[in-house]
Amino acid sequence: MDSNLLSNIKFNCDVSDAQFWGYFSICGLLLRYRDLYRSEKSLKPWTDINRNDIGEWIAGKEAQWPELERKSFRELTIGNKTFLPFDVDGINRMLREQGLVYGAGYGMYMKPTFFLAELRSVREHSGLTVYTTGAEYVRDLFTAPGMLQEQTIFIRLEPLMLLLLYKYSELNTRPSAATEDAFAHYGFRHRQLIDDTFEKRMEEAAGRYAEVLLYHELAEAREDVPEWKDILAAAGDRKVELYIRSVKDLLADTSGHGPYKRVVETRDRGALGLMVAFMDGYRKMLFPEMKAAYGEFLHTADWGLIEEARKKGYVRLHAERDKVVETYKNNSDDFAAGLRKLVDGL
Repeated sequence: MDSNLLSNIKFNCDVSDAQFWGYFSICGLLLRYRDLYRSEKSLKPWTDINRNDIGEWIAGKEAQWPELERKSFRELTIGNKTFLPFDVDGINRMLREQGLVYGAGYGMYMKPTFFLAELRSVREHSGLTVYTTGAEYVRDLFTAPGMLQEQTIFIRLEPLMLLLLYKYSELNTRPSAATEDAFAHYGFRHRQLIDDTFEKRMEEAAGRYAEVLLYHELAEAREDVPEWKDILAAAGDRKVELYIRSVKDLLADTSGHGPYKRVVETRDRGALGLMVAFMDGYRKMLFPEMKAAYGEFLHTADWGLIEEARKKGYVRLHAERDKVVETYKNNSDDFAAGLRKLVDGL
């Protein structure tokens, strides 16, 4: 692996983190620090972390931020070619034969995000290029296990396994019927010890749930509207951005091309439980049909209830998305204030 390429990608990750760390809550930032520390040290998600070691590592990171926040992103050189840091297609054409995949785009709060990872597979699906990644060699504070960037989808198994581990760990402190049912159908025993069997089952769960992420991103591409990037950029504050992202996420989830439809077709009860368990905040508020349907489903196993809730939710969420777009078109000078009225009216 080219050490200069790795170094330059890491530099861009550090610059992005230095410029955007303040957008995260204190708890959110500490959690992201812990995940990034494990990634940089190549630790498994369940490995205990020495408090003094990570404390020194955080102090070292933050000491660099005042200088890094004034820096610009570096171009990336591969062989004798130089690329802009967001030229994902060009960079991956050069890296694919090396068994690597590079990702770049914009995450929450329009934070630039970058990573370099092991390439597990690449394929074409519905006119989009789908990369599935394994071990990650460098990344920034922001991670999303599924990412749609232009005509490219990234399914990142390492962050996905970490996300599933956190959800599984919640069974010890705030168990839910959806979480319990999901992991039971993925083969986990109650309070299972973390051993080789646990690791194998977590990897299998991530591999199965990756299909949910794929169908979500495919549906996002189909449900996209031209104004959406401008809408996100004009959101104005975190509350409004979380709301409009939740609308778009749920519209993709409930689409006839999305993961709820797929889960019903495949009767994947584990995936269904996790989708319900992951609904929180605005997503839970905006899609009450699924909570009610899932509660009844646990007693009846009637998949028709889930399909009917999906259809009803899609119609309502489509109208909600249209309200956001119309608010943007009619209040382009003060869009954030107009959208805030929508959010406060929920």
